[in-house]
Amino acid sequence: MGANKRFEIADKAPDAANADASDNKMDQIRELMFGGVVRDFDRRIKELSELMESELARVAADYERRIAGLEARLDPQIEKLGAQLRQESAARTSALDDIDVRFGQSQRTQRSEINAVLQQHEDNATAAEARARDALAQLDERTQAALQAVRDALSSARSELGGQKLAREDLADLMAEVSLRLRGAQDASKNG
Repeated sequence: MGANKRFEIADKAPDAANADASDNKMDQIRELMFGGVVRDFDRRIKELSELMESELARVAADYERRIAGLEARLDPQIEKLGAQLRQESAARTSALDDIDVRFGQSQRTQRSEINAVLQQHEDNATAAEARARDALAQLDERTQAALQAVRDALSSARSELGGQKLAREDLADLMAEVSLRLRGAQDASKNG
């Protein structure tokens, strides 16, 4: 049995050697048939890879250069816009403060004008009231004086009439005498 195993191992050893030799032969055949094409493909792939890497580096550098240029152009504009925005904000704040001050001044001026007009109306009303009171006092004095004059005139007329008035009996006698005379004048005219 030991001899058989050795034989098998010995048989296997030449098979492995044959397999390696056949693999080498296959590689040689492949090399002869396709070796130039494969090497050409490898060279072309390597050239394309190098070209791609250099083109990618060039595009990246160009991209970085353009971004830097764009930033260089935009930074001053952004700073300028920021300064304009700050200036406009300050101007608007100042304008609002100015409007607030003007509005306050306008309110104070209008309040003063309204107070002056109200004071003028109040003074005019007070003066008109004083004039009306004076006129009423003068009218009252004149009315009192006129009433006193009328009273005095009535009193003097009464006393004058009192001295001139006839008594009833005297009036009756006077009327009777006039009546008799009128009758007598009538009788005389009838007789005559």
